[in-house]
Amino acid sequence: MRDAPLPTLPTADAASEVRPTLIIFGRLPIAGHCKTRLIPALGPEGAARLYARMLSHIVDHACAARLGKVVVMLTASAEPSSQAPEQAALRVALEARLRSVVDASADLTFEAQPQGELGERMSRAMARHLPEGPVLLMGSDLPALDSQRLREAAHRLRTHDAVLQPTDDGGYGLIGLKAPCPQAFLLPRWSHAHVCRDTLELLARAGRTAACLPTSWDVDEPRDLARLSRHLPALMADLAA
Repeated sequence: MRDAPLPTLPTADAASEVRPTLIIFGRLPIAGHCKTRLIPALGPEGAARLYARMLSHIVDHACAARLGKVVVMLTASAEPSSQAPEQAALRVALEARLRSVVDASADLTFEAQPQGELGERMSRAMARHLPEGPVLLMGSDLPALDSQRLREAAHRLRTHDAVLQPTDDGGYGLIGLKAPCPQAFLLPRWSHAHVCRDTLELLARAGRTAACLPTSWDVDEPRDLARLSRHLPALMADLAA
C-alpha cells in the first residue's frame, strides 16, 4: 500500500502559531524484550538492532520537522530489578546515540513514561505537556512518519481539536491534541483492527473535531519487513538472524 502524497507545507517558522510538543514513546532496545514478534525473522539481537534504528529514525525526523520540542519518553523493559545498573547504562548510551543523530540545535529531551496501561500512559504523557500548547504523540516503529508528515499533523491541529495517523492494520501511530481528552484513551483493549475507528468515535462523543492523515504503515510483524526493505533498505542492513 503506497502512502498518498502530501502537499509541501510551511515550516514552523512560517506557521509559528502551531508549535506542538512532539512526544515519542520508546523503550530500551534490549534483545529479547523489544519487537518480540520480529524475533522469528531477525532473532533477538536483530530485532533489537532494528528497533534502535527505527527509534533513531523517528527522532531524527521529529527534530528535522522543526516544530516544538521533542521529548523521548522511555519505558523500562521487563528485565528483573537486578538488571537496573545495566539498564541505566544502556539508557545513557541510548540518549547519547539519539543526540548524535540530530542537529545540535534541536530541542531534544528525555523523560520516563508515566505509569499505567497503554491508554493511561498516553493520556498522562500528553496531559503533562498540553499546558504548554498542542501535543503530538507517536510510536517509534513508523518509518513512514517523516518530518513532512509531522508538519502536516501540526497543520491539521490548526483547524481541528485532534489529529490521527491511521495505520493499515486498523490502529494509529500518532495522535495529536490541543487540549486534554482522557476519553479518547478509554478503549477496553488496544490490539485489534478497529482501534483508530473506535478512537474517532470516542473523540466525537467528547465533542472534539478530528482529522486523519493518509493511512500509513508500521513495523510489527515479519511480513512488514519486506516493505521496510523496499522503502528504507538502510534500516534492514545486516539484520538477518
